[in-house]
Amino acid sequence: MMAPALGITSVGVIMPAGTELAALRTAQAGQVSLVQQVPAIDGIAKNDMRRMSKLTRFTLFAAQRAMLSAALQPPGTGLFVGLTHGPTSHLVEFHDYLFDYGPDMASPNSFSSGVTNAPLSSVSAFLKLTTGGITILGYENNGLDVLNCCGRSLDDSEYTACLVGSSEEYSGVVHGAYRACGWFGEKAPAFLPCPRDNGPAPGFGISEGSAFAVIEPLSRYNGRKPLCCFSPVNLEHYKGGADIVISGAGAGMQDAFELALLERIGLNNKAKKPTLLFSRPLFGETFGLGAMLSCLMACDIVANNAVYPPFPVNPVVKDSFDAQQHGPAQSVLVVAAGRNGQASAALFYK
Repeated sequence: MMAPALGITSVGVIMPAGTELAALRTAQAGQVSLVQQVPAIDGIAKNDMRRMSKLTRFTLFAAQRAMLSAALQPPGTGLFVGLTHGPTSHLVEFHDYLFDYGPDMASPNSFSSGVTNAPLSSVSAFLKLTTGGITILGYENNGLDVLNCCGRSLDDSEYTACLVGSSEEYSGVVHGAYRACGWFGEKAPAFLPCPRDNGPAPGFGISEGSAFAVIEPLSRYNGRKPLCCFSPVNLEHYKGGADIVISGAGAGMQDAFELALLERIGLNNKAKKPTLLFSRPLFGETFGLGAMLSCLMACDIVANNAVYPPFPVNPVVKDSFDAQQHGPAQSVLVVAAGRNGQASAALFYK
């Protein structure tokens, strides 16, 4: 069962690969890097940009790009921001000064910029989005959770339109914590999903960025054509039919659950085998942002007939899926599981 369809009007993105939707196609599997520089944001002074965390700069850039591309007006527009770790670089900076030099030297700017709601607050103030907003924290499926939450709010007529996205910044303290736990190694796995065993952890490296989309009810388009349509999906009722499936597997702690999801989906592929793609080999481990990047891939495939490179598929589900894209796709199912076993899904179609 699917919720009523919504339209994706525009997207905004910043990743190491670039700042355009087409740049996602240029990413190479296993070649993970970080964002070297955030371009200037119209209306924000360089000094103000410098005081922001990377996470807030990423979020502002992608959110403004999506908002401007859609020519969306602030009144009635809701804001949904998904995060996994938050602006940890400023949070660490604040506590370093606090413990090393005492309260008098702890930076108020580092504290205010390091709180979890700082990205949403900055976007709300800068884009004058005063109707309402929410920051949602979550694991590897968070980007899809935020998108589906937005969809339910639009279905309930809480907003006339929504700006929704997810962000992640690279942080040494986060990377160090995962490395100490033995997670997310630098050696690519032989196939995906790749559930963890007792050996060295494979992975694609930790990366960063931000991805946003403007979503509106189809009734608002009045003849305009959205990039694609979007509907949240309850996997308990999914009966197959999508041309392509994009999985959030990435050799992380979520992969055992991703494999179970794909096994279930494979049982429903009676008429045809969908192509199976993965986003994390291209963009690295970006936690909650990864699911939102999968959604942008789906939008690009449906709207622009984009082609993304395949990755070897786990032998358990290999026979249920096709390895290559074959012509334009009418529909793309995006699935993602978190390390806690929770799963999310959405369908993107013409």
